[in-house]
Amino acid sequence: MTAFDRIKHLLDLFRHPDNDDLSFGGKPKRQAAAAVFRGTGDSCELMLITSRDTGRWIVPKGWIEDGEDGPAAALREAWEESGVTGDILPGGPAGHYRYIKQRTRRGDSLCDVDVYLMQLREEKNDWPEKGQRRRKWYPIATAIGLVGEDGLKDVIRDAFQILKAA
Repeated sequence: MTAFDRIKHLLDLFRHPDNDDLSFGGKPKRQAAAAVFRGTGDSCELMLITSRDTGRWIVPKGWIEDGEDGPAAALREAWEESGVTGDILPGGPAGHYRYIKQRTRRGDSLCDVDVYLMQLREEKNDWPEKGQRRRKWYPIATAIGLVGEDGLKDVIRDAFQILKAA
């Protein structure tokens, strides 16, 4: 975690709402994320990508577009941001977290993110955002340590404990 990320995190602690906050435009905006994994059991790995702005490690995520549901948006974001295709595991989102998306031009926005587990099918060498991001596979415990969003860490930890037990 960079010094900038630590300062941002501290500031978010003071302004992060426990419920819907009208200062962020009312109702939280919905996003979907794909926790893309490969392998099974102890050899299971999670794919992380870098954010475009700060280069911190995250999972592919983004806005749910018109005509999409959460799983479709997670699949699309995984392709656009990391060049992978796969299958969303049944049973709905593996978890959920809330964060404040910082946008300089449009203002900050409160976001609710549903995280879907996605089993890797194929990994391509070229994808829409290849020049803007890096992707890398990590063992689950290492990935949890690299992710900066506490809510996302919790979702990943819980989801993969359940997946490993299944």
